[in-house]
Amino acid sequence: MRDRLKNLTVSFVVLAILYVLLGLVLLLWPVTVMDVLCYLTGGILLLYGTFAIVGFCRAEERRAVSFLALLLGIVAAAVGVVLLFQPTLFQSILTMILGIYILIDGLLNLKRALELRRMEHGGWTIYLVLSLITVVLGLVVVFWPMLAGATLVQLIGAALVYSGAADLWTLFQLSRWTKEYRKTHPVDVDPLDPY
Repeated sequence: MRDRLKNLTVSFVVLAILYVLLGLVLLLWPVTVMDVLCYLTGGILLLYGTFAIVGFCRAEERRAVSFLALLLGIVAAAVGVVLLFQPTLFQSILTMILGIYILIDGLLNLKRALELRRMEHGGWTIYLVLSLITVVLGLVVVFWPMLAGATLVQLIGAALVYSGAADLWTLFQLSRWTKEYRKTHPVDVDPLDPY
């Protein structure tokens, strides 16, 4: 059980570091990142759609499955063309998805803060404030249509940097508090290791 908990903690730390790195990239090169993502996705979808359409036209027998593949190919090619020639549409969809992700991360942090309160940890209010700020940042990214282009991407980058840093700080504090708690409350059997 303790090994699983350690692995989970390492996963959270790696994810938080990736948040910070992705956030820094979005902060420093917002337009370039969004353009590259848009053109790359558009090109891949257009190629996939083209191959699906050509494959359907070359097929000797056409079944219901083939018609679904043709339909999927047409939709993929059309979306690819839109992304190549209207990249702002893709950028608005991507920012909304990232905003929802930040919002969910903030809600998970809020749950952790409430668990710390339940365990009567003295600094749970700091965690609560940090998680509420993350939730607000996620809501701003999702629902504030006035922000556009590079400014919104930079806001997402800042939110990711903040979210990752807040996660790292929270995990560090929680780990330190757990070690101190075990020192002051020794038990014969570790509750995390039932065997």
